[in-house]
Amino acid sequence: MVTANVLQRTFQIKVNDAMGTCFALDMEGRQYLITARHLVRSLAQNAQVSIYHEKKWKTLSVNVVGHGQNLIDVSVLSPSSQLVSKDLPLPATWKKIVWGQDVYFLGFPYGLHSDVGVLNRDFPLPLIKKGTLSAIIAGDSGDDIFLIDGHVNPGFSGGPVVFSEIGGPSDKLIVAGVVSAHRMEPSPVILDGKETGLKVYEDTGIMISYHIRFALGLISANPIGLPIS
Repeated sequence: MVTANVLQRTFQIKVNDAMGTCFALDMEGRQYLITARHLVRSLAQNAQVSIYHEKKWKTLSVNVVGHGQNLIDVSVLSPSSQLVSKDLPLPATWKKIVWGQDVYFLGFPYGLHSDVGVLNRDFPLPLIKKGTLSAIIAGDSGDDIFLIDGHVNPGFSGGPVVFSEIGGPSDKLIVAGVVSAHRMEPSPVILDGKETGLKVYEDTGIMISYHIRFALGLISANPIGLPIS
């Protein structure tokens, strides 16, 4: 079960023509937006993004807290207005996640969402998918990557990956990662039993997610988030 502290902190974001997902995280009395770097890497300080609210896109001014280095697909923004109450905290850690356990990831694939009106303050509710933490590996630049057995679609990028501690309450969810993309592999195109020399890229069903520690590191290095009330 995915609880309100995750649902109400997950938002649909658009930068130019790129649509994806972001989520709000509070740290030391300040609010931040976490998302995938490939969605917002063009942003500099005093930038603007669009957030879907009340059935339309609304402009939100942001400051860039930081972008992940090298291939780390994580960015942190400081919003100009508070998007969610501090009464719905979302803990962030990876230390109690274990191989083979269930995880959930949230987002807005192809812009799809549920509309529950005032129950979610007229923000759209994200889609929820369930996966299995298959591996934790080192990426090409030495960064930690979660590999999750779960089918991810365009629009999930930047969404949270959440889990509950084994043996702990199932309704106490923790964010451990940020959705990046799905892993693609080339497969040969075969015609009449023979390879044509052409290849098509297929979705392997493996989702790539970056450690939340990268977002926490960017915040610690530049704690300029919006003070929350």
